Amino acid sequence: MQDIRKPYSRSKSNHTLTDKVEAFETNHYPTDEEVEIPVQIPVRQRSFKERRNVDSMEMFPVRGRRSYDQVNDEPLVDRRGGDIVYRDPRTRYENKRQSIGTLAFIGVMLFVLVGGSLLTFVFNRATVTITPKYEDISDFRKPITFAQAGSDNENTVLYTLATTSLSKSKTLTLSEAKKVEAKATGKIIIYNNYSAESQRLIKNTRFESSTGKIYRINQSVTVPGKKGQTPGSVEVVVYADSVGAEYNTAPSDFTIPGFKGSAQFDAFYARSNGPITGGASGNVSSASLSDINAAKDALAIELKQELTQKFLKEKMDGYIGLYNAIDIVYVDNEQELLLGTTATYQITATGYLMFAKDNELAQSVALSVRDYKGESVRLDDTDTLTYTRKDTDRLAVVQSLEVLTEGSPRVVFLTNDTTLKELVAGKKRSEFTSLMKSIDSIEGAEISFSPLWLSAFPDEVSKISIVESLPKR
Repeated sequence: MQDIRKPYSRSKSNHTLTDKVEAFETNHYPTDEEVEIPVQIPVRQRSFKERRNVDSMEMFPVRGRRSYDQVNDEPLVDRRGGDIVYRDPRTRYENKRQSIGTLAFIGVMLFVLVGGSLLTFVFNRATVTITPKYEDISDFRKPITFAQAGSDNENTVLYTLATTSLSKSKTLTLSEAKKVEAKATGKIIIYNNYSAESQRLIKNTRFESSTGKIYRINQSVTVPGKKGQTPGSVEVVVYADSVGAEYNTAPSDFTIPGFKGSAQFDAFYARSNGPITGGASGNVSSASLSDINAAKDALAIELKQELTQKFLKEKMDGYIGLYNAIDIVYVDNEQELLLGTTATYQITATGYLMFAKDNELAQSVALSVRDYKGESVRLDDTDTLTYTRKDTDRLAVVQSLEVLTEGSPRVVFLTNDTTLKELVAGKKRSEFTSLMKSIDSIEGAEISFSPLWLSAFPDEVSKISIVESLPKR
């Protein structure tokens, strides 16, 4: 057994130690004469404050510099014989940031160029704000003639009628007893289906109802001739041939006994326009006249207010409503109450409202403006105008009438928007002032472009807007 106190004979460290001893014994040591003592140059030690600043030290070699052997000071080469060049590990991140920045810059420039092109050539807009020529009339007062379509009157303002009806009723007390003798009465329409020539019917011409009752007209009338296949017609009032309630009848057809035995008998006929009423005879109980008048006044006031409010809400494009000139016609059953045939007072109000052609009314008012030469104008502040007609002018009957017109309107001279757009389309900004001076109906004008750098109007009129600006009174 091997002695454990001796080194292991097979140990690697044992062979190493032996080799080192042999090398030591055989090593040659120079004599004192052979030893060259180097000259010691004292070097001042750096103080603590003079130590190099770590921040100024080069932490990484310069990019692209060749790598050198630290011992032999020779360039390092790779296996293929080429120089080994040091590459800073931060280089790829810096290159990446530079690439992203370049791409971002290019993108921004493209966006600016494309956006500018779109704004300049696609989304370009121009707005022209004009101040039209106008005249404020402080105290206008003039009678103006209005006429319906088909009237022969010249130099008139055309108007059309709007109509509406409302009814109200009230039950009264039949407090008076009296003897009455009254004939029934009502309206009928006489038709001429015989020839194109008119036919005159004399006073007291008889009309026979389908029940055999006779009614007469109290004045002569002329029935127009037919037009093509359309019979001529006229409306008249008929009265019962005798007193009594038996002549009261619902709507009925009538013949003319005077034509019996001729070809005209079948071609001339009449039809009642509503019931025929009012016939009475004998002692009856009826409402007093004072009660009837009180009910008439109260219901008429209510109907007028309601009709006026209803008319004020009505508008018509191209027309101006003459709301002060409303005409109201009342129809009631006063005669039936006096005859005692009913205890319910009923009244119907039919209102008529004139709508005047706005441009014609404006031109008629503008005649009071100096130097007016028939240009196209409109009326502003029409709510200041009032209209007064004669009480005898019933709108349901007349075809023309004179209305006193008063107020403080504003006359505004008109400019055709389409013509103005075509005038400035494609023109340069510098030409705008001279173009506006060539239009007599414009007192002043301003332009605004979108985008702001445009120097000319768009070629397309659809991209040009016209805005009107007028000072307040």
